[in-house]
Amino acid sequence: MKPQSPKILSASQQNRRAFTLIELMIVIVIILILLGLLIPAIGSVRQAALRAQVRTEISNLEAAITAFKADFGIDPPSGIILYESGSATWDQRNKGLIRQMWPQFDFGKDKDINGDGDVVDVITLNAGECLVFFLGGVFEKAPDGSAFRVYGFSKNPAQPFLNPGHTSEDTGNDIDGDGTNGTYTSSLTATNSSRRGPYFEFNNGRFVDSDNDFSPEYLDAFPSQQLPYLYFSSYNGRGYRLGEVTGSPLNYVYYQGDPASAPTTSSQAFKPKSYQIISPGADYQFGTGGNFDSNKNFPAGRTVEADNITNFVNGSLK
Repeated sequence: MKPQSPKILSASQQNRRAFTLIELMIVIVIILILLGLLIPAIGSVRQAALRAQVRTEISNLEAAITAFKADFGIDPPSGIILYESGSATWDQRNKGLIRQMWPQFDFGKDKDINGDGDVVDVITLNAGECLVFFLGGVFEKAPDGSAFRVYGFSKNPAQPFLNPGHTSEDTGNDIDGDGTNGTYTSSLTATNSSRRGPYFEFNNGRFVDSDNDFSPEYLDAFPSQQLPYLYFSSYNGRGYRLGEVTGSPLNYVYYQGDPASAPTTSSQAFKPKSYQIISPGADYQFGTGGNFDSNKNFPAGRTVEADNITNFVNGSLK
């Protein structure tokens, strides 16, 4: 049998076996169109997942506040001044708040609340800082300045702010009393049986000190978030305190009413018997706060609030 010689394709047959330039361009255009449709959809799904994560986290913060109240009798305050020195003179309001939570509190004892090795600080906690302090407990900043740590509260009813120790430089104070000014590591941890809390499982990488006062606040789960959660207490129905809101990014807590109008003295606040927790959402902006109605859109100038996430709306505000 004679071997068959290879078939030689004609020029037209060779062209039919390969894509033409026009066909390649059509394929590329179709792919780009599909990507243009898919990318926004993927981004929308991702944003929805992040909103759901933040909403779940707010629910967990609510559960932590409930646990705190079970132990101490009141919701955490959202503004308080703490004095480390036992010789400090406490004003009646702040002293009264501490007495409600710790009736046997010994005001005459020195306490290192922020774990910096001294007992001279006056610690003014605002709305976001109170959320961390009362759910996390006494705190310290990591030696490299990268993160805060929280340690709950001592079960000693007279000295709940006893700091369990930390890993840091003695910085000339010889905190651990070993005769040197080196570093040391405490054997106690936040889960030590002699402590209450932390009541919430904070992610240390999301602590922030937005006002540079060495007191931690907590960011939500949105990537590159810049502003921390805000927390405002109604003090068991006695009313939200305007002074605590004024020092925050908001002008008002949220009230029930037409968003185009400012709240009045007769406006009914959301969560009037408990508290409000507010996240700035994906745009990293709180807006002004004030009246909100789920059936009415925010007016010009308040549109940034549409993606705020709170504990009184399921999901974002709009």
